[in-house]
Amino acid sequence: MNEKGRRTRRTSAEIDNAVMTELEKLVQQNGFDNVSVTALMAKANLETNVFYRRYGSIDNLYDRLAKRYDFWINDTIKISELNDLGPKLFFAKTLKTLYKELYENEVMQKLLIWELTADNCTTRRTAQMRDTMNLNLVEYYDLMFKPLNINIRGVIAILISGIYYLILHKDRAPFCSIDFDTVVGEKAFSEAVDTLVDLLFNQLEVYNEKRECLNRMLKDGISKQKACQYLGISISEVEN
Repeated sequence: MNEKGRRTRRTSAEIDNAVMTELEKLVQQNGFDNVSVTALMAKANLETNVFYRRYGSIDNLYDRLAKRYDFWINDTIKISELNDLGPKLFFAKTLKTLYKELYENEVMQKLLIWELTADNCTTRRTAQMRDTMNLNLVEYYDLMFKPLNINIRGVIAILISGIYYLILHKDRAPFCSIDFDTVVGEKAFSEAVDTLVDLLFNQLEVYNEKRECLNRMLKDGISKQKACQYLGISISEVEN
């Protein structure tokens, strides 16, 4: 029997792997807006009818790619480490890991750019999904800093968006004379995170220490008014 020209039959998993591998390459080269379905089918060796029967549209493949490479969805940060590291070190590690993972993840960078430049169902869905996936962590720190009247949600939003911008901007020019496309730049970022986290959590530690002192004073019979006066805090602070 003449075997010449016969196609090699691939499994569903092999087809999916070929399509996603070639899609990733095309996104890295051209960005999400400029991926040609024709080029993708040619590189993945897939016929038109097979492509649309299996995947429906290129947007469905974008969703798959986003789920594979998205930082939060991919669970790069292990919540289980929170108990081991404690809230302060975990907070810092989360930001540093986000920076490192995004720096090395070109597909995720392209996805963020696409979300900023294209308004469609896919970009809105991926952006919303990323925000939803980290809400539990945000709420955890929100509750922790609430007694200090620190809007930690706003702080986290500024820090994460700053990381996004520094990474996406790194190929254009230095920022504040720091080249974030270098090891020196990553070190500067890491040191800045440590400084900011220290500032935040030092306030929390001082607050908790004052509350403990207040409770001891109250147990010793010192009035709340006098105790607050000695500690330099208002009564309204301790009644929240």
